[in-house]
Amino acid sequence: HVRNTIMRAIKAPKSRHCMLRFRLSHIKSSIVMDTFPRVMATAFPGVNYTLNKSDLFVRFENGSEIWFAGLDDKDRTEKILGNEYSTVLLNECSQISWGARNTVLTRLAQKVATKIKGKDAVPLKTRMYYDCNPPPKNHWTYKLFVKKVEPETNQPLPHTDDYVALQMNPADNIEHVSE
Repeated sequence: HVRNTIMRAIKAPKSRHCMLRFRLSHIKSSIVMDTFPRVMATAFPGVNYTLNKSDLFVRFENGSEIWFAGLDDKDRTEKILGNEYSTVLLNECSQISWGARNTVLTRLAQKVATKIKGKDAVPLKTRMYYDCNPPPKNHWTYKLFVKKVEPETNQPLPHTDDYVALQMNPADNIEHVSE
């Protein structure tokens, strides 16, 4: 999901994206200082970006930004949610409440177009990504993505194809797992 979010930022000039986790310290250590730079070096080696360490966002040469934040502080949450985004990634979302997820969803509203060489600009569809370790069966992520029901009412989702789950086990990713 980190790679997809980066790709969307590169594809759509002046777009805004965010990656969120429950605790700010966890997004800093896991995404900002580890996963993000590794994905950039591996998948996008020629793409330049600047990391603003004080406000925790990356700006690409095309003007697009990816913001990083924790949802564990009201002031910080209000600051990050004062913007609209084209892409939202909830990292380790099993730690994030259903209410916080719904608040974040309201900020998935930025309208931008992609720039594809030789083609007309195409609107970038908003997209929300979620990742987590397998949650208990009473967690909202299990209800939403596996049971395909609305977590509070348990009513069937109207557009079940909008919710897709992928389970990845260590054996599925063996080249990246230590012996």
